[in-house]
Amino acid sequence: MQRSFLSLVFVALISLSFVSVLVVPVEVVAQVRTNNSGAPKKNNKGFFGWLFGGGKARMEQVRPKQRKSRRSSPSRSRSQSRSNGVAVVKAPKITEKEKSKDAKILLVVGDDLAKGLADGLRAVYAETPSIKVKKLVYPQTGLVADKNPDWPEDVTEALKDEDVGLVVVALGARDNQNIKVVEQGLQDGEPVSYAAELQFQGEEWKKEYRFRTASLVAAVRNEQLPLIWVGLAPAEDYLTSANFSFLNDLFTEQVEPAGGIFVDIWSAFQNENGEYAANGPDITGKPARLRASDGVYFTWAGYRKVAYFVEREIARIFGSATAFIFEGVKDDPNFIVLTGRLTSPETKLIGPDDKGGKAAAGSALHKLTVSGEPLPEVSGRSDDTRWNGF
Repeated sequence: MQRSFLSLVFVALISLSFVSVLVVPVEVVAQVRTNNSGAPKKNNKGFFGWLFGGGKARMEQVRPKQRKSRRSSPSRSRSQSRSNGVAVVKAPKITEKEKSKDAKILLVVGDDLAKGLADGLRAVYAETPSIKVKKLVYPQTGLVADKNPDWPEDVTEALKDEDVGLVVVALGARDNQNIKVVEQGLQDGEPVSYAAELQFQGEEWKKEYRFRTASLVAAVRNEQLPLIWVGLAPAEDYLTSANFSFLNDLFTEQVEPAGGIFVDIWSAFQNENGEYAANGPDITGKPARLRASDGVYFTWAGYRKVAYFVEREIARIFGSATAFIFEGVKDDPNFIVLTGRLTSPETKLIGPDDKGGKAAAGSALHKLTVSGEPLPEVSGRSDDTRWNGF
């Protein structure tokens, strides 16, 4: 009987031991989740509690740190720095010939795009004494800036200070964003000013952006100067590229009706499939890297290629780079300037027979202008009425 009682006591003790093993780990885990110190007290756990509950406690302490370390992605920091900065262009050393005292100035206006383009044009006209390239550049800005800079005012001042012959504008790489403006209103019958933000491509945004573009165009055209506006090239990012195309349409709307020239460089920086191309032929026709790593700006070879397209338009305006040397001849009745001027004082073209006398009788000029006879038909020419086709 006594042995049976002792056996029951022994079984009861063993059962209590197993119960404690099942209960203690739960209490330890609860302490780990609620205790700010992060670790249970040593005198609150036994051998089994340390073996099972302590392991869970260590896992609870380590896992949050592992998750936190996974959140820090180096790629995100690279993308942020890539979007905030502008690729640095290493232009070669440009040695320019001494410019003449009456050299005309090409003023390049804009953002970082204008800076690279200005260097490209300096290389173009390095050997031309009659042309000097200067720039009015505000890096990392654009027309969406909060009236700082004031583009029309700054351009007007620059045109007063310099003997500018032509203005080239290149900007907009950062204009695919909202515009912050200051609106005027009334509060309790009193005029107040408050900040507002116009959503990109919204109707109010387009109205404001058109106004800012038109104001810059007017600042140049009011001085009766030729204006060349360089469009944006496609970007590597598809959405950015679509936004740039949208901005090009707005530029064209304001530039061309005012008599300016819009230089479309879009297709020049695409591949044969009409897609963005970082590489392509340079001005010599050799394959080269044309676009910067950010997918928006250009390398030196790219800026030089943009300058090539601008140079072509300048040649069309002035005839050639040496057209500037004819400054001052507009009052000479024997010198007719056929290119390079918006207006000309001459009202009459003089020909070889116009020396104060009359066309000689029997001459081709006399038959055409006096007798009204047609000129002899030339066989094979498009106006030969005798040609009946096949």
